[in-house]
Amino acid sequence: MDEFAMGSDNSSSYYGTVQNPWNLERVPGGSSGGSAAAVAAGFVPVATGSDTGGSIRQPASFCGLTGIKPTYGRVSRFGMIAYASSLDQAGSMGRSAKDCAYLLQPMIGHDPRDATSIKYDMPDYVQDISDAEAAAGDKPFNGLRIGVAKEYFSAGLDAEVETAVRAALNKYEELGATIVEVNITDPEITLATYYMLAPAEASSNLSRFDGVRFGYRCENPTDLLDLYTRSRSEGFGPEVQRRILTGTYALSAGYFDAYYTKAQKIRRLIVKDFDEAFASCDVIASPTAPTAAYKLSDNLDPATMYLGDVYTIAVNLAGLPALSQPVGLTSEGLPVGLQLIGKHWQESQLLTTAHLFQQHTDHHLQHSTIAKETV
Repeated sequence: MDEFAMGSDNSSSYYGTVQNPWNLERVPGGSSGGSAAAVAAGFVPVATGSDTGGSIRQPASFCGLTGIKPTYGRVSRFGMIAYASSLDQAGSMGRSAKDCAYLLQPMIGHDPRDATSIKYDMPDYVQDISDAEAAAGDKPFNGLRIGVAKEYFSAGLDAEVETAVRAALNKYEELGATIVEVNITDPEITLATYYMLAPAEASSNLSRFDGVRFGYRCENPTDLLDLYTRSRSEGFGPEVQRRILTGTYALSAGYFDAYYTKAQKIRRLIVKDFDEAFASCDVIASPTAPTAAYKLSDNLDPATMYLGDVYTIAVNLAGLPALSQPVGLTSEGLPVGLQLIGKHWQESQLLTTAHLFQQHTDHHLQHSTIAKETV
């Protein structure tokens, strides 16, 4: 995975760059790209991941998998090294929605060791999928309203990705769903909000890694300043240092209100926009990522890499559940993902919706280059 879950392509992994099993010259996505690559390659049937701004869904999209980020508080964060405590959430990845349900089921529930874990009804995801499948007819999505926002189909979206996503939406319509237009916060605004709040929380969470109380300690420091400076410089990679510095700046006395406080206010408006959108639909659909997996050699600058999360981060800011499912391949044979966003605590609806779609399509059955050699 990307170091401390900070990255969108696994180029910042301490153990080296991860390769995409569909094309070894491509990135697998991040930060949980190692988990996604392991499943896509056929090494394991399912894998866990952590999602702070799309780190389960974007790798699932790049690697042709189904991946779900549950409602914030649904899965305990105990034992997880915190990146951004108000955004981090563990989830599952597999080839199909049913695979995800099997792994997610034992992960959910209240944990008194985690202050962010919430007591709520415990659904049986696998049983819900079975019940929905048994009740489904020729039009399994009759009565389902899928919200589509024009903000998710703006400039920057790859043409082949848009074609695959719209074809999937047409398939949903063929199976009985109704497509309704909704409005959500401009993704560029959510992107800016996320990259103000997440680094601020990272700056606070990673302050314990000082070489004294916790974490890596440099060798033979000459004094306390040298200990702090070298421990953190040697112990953190460039991307982690970049985000810590950004967050520290945002939290500084002179800029706290101008940046951090303003971003928190915008976050509240993002939640409000989702609430209004869900008044007219049951789930919201969008591309998972604006492009398919890009080349390892592209060496994207940080700002460009951050744009890979443009469709996923609003979900984390609002604490909503969301799922990515494969819906096709580009002309170069790279997977494309469709994101389904649900209301709070509605993971069952997302999993059953994706499962019923997968009963009428074969996108989730297609294998990566490596997996084809091992299956």
